[in-house]
Amino acid sequence: MPDAGEAVRDGGRQAKARLRLVDAGLLVFAAAIYGGIFPVNRLAAEALWPPMGFAFAQSLLAGLVLAGAAMAARGGFAASAAHLRAYLVMGGLVVGLPIGILVAAAQHLDASVLTLVLCLSPILTLFIGALAGLERFDRRTFAGMLLGAAGVAVIALPDAGVVGDGGVFWFLVALSAPVMFATANICAKWLRPEGASSMTMAAGTLLGAAVVAGVVMLALGSPVLPAADAAGGLLPIILATAINAVFFWLFFELVARIGPARFSLFNYLAVAAGILWSLVAFQEKPASLFWVALLLMVAAMYLALSRTPR
Repeated sequence: MPDAGEAVRDGGRQAKARLRLVDAGLLVFAAAIYGGIFPVNRLAAEALWPPMGFAFAQSLLAGLVLAGAAMAARGGFAASAAHLRAYLVMGGLVVGLPIGILVAAAQHLDASVLTLVLCLSPILTLFIGALAGLERFDRRTFAGMLLGAAGVAVIALPDAGVVGDGGVFWFLVALSAPVMFATANICAKWLRPEGASSMTMAAGTLLGAAVVAGVVMLALGSPVLPAADAAGGLLPIILATAINAVFFWLFFELVARIGPARFSLFNYLAVAAGILWSLVAFQEKPASLFWVALLLMVAAMYLALSRTPR
């Protein structure tokens, strides 16, 4: 018969196992939610949402929802200079600029093709981190970059059938999004104020994204909303607001709970989720070379994420 001490230890191990199971479940949930942003971007493009207007509206609405929740839960919303700097930089790099770019590209590309840009984020994060002295540039990173470039080349091949006429240009434009995501990953290490809660960081990041998108929108003279006669404009903004509000809270919460290394598994799951959502929502039938590009990019992502960190 086990003694009381052993029973307590067994109970502790079971509690840790339950915690790991919960974290794994939340990670899968976060990836499933974020994967949906790519077909939602296509819905927005079909509803004639202005790209920067859509980025502005979803960021503002989701940020206000989370800011209200943060104030209700904690009695305030942090707005020091360090917080504001983090909000603006992170918001601009993860939502304010890339979402506008991806919505514009969604008018010319299948949502499943756009989902592939997520594969390049971990590799670019390591490359930018190496340039900044935060990571070491090793053979795995270099091999991952080569495989990722090969995947891009397969998509961009003339007559490959992966993208339609004029789609190569827009795919190359969309590649600026993972560069911004990767830069945001590096900035998150530098800019997150000590003790900032996940809810506050998520709300601030989204509100910062709204500010950046709003400035770009005004500079370009872009309208905020789709034309009055455009059909289906309400559904994509509701879905995008919900996705951003839930995902960004989960992002900051999971990074705090399981660390950035384990959270990086999100990239595998989100790519799979994005492709599945796109196939289900739009009955897309990617060309055979799409799967070759996907295999190359997933292999590149594996090399980046399986390496030993510095």
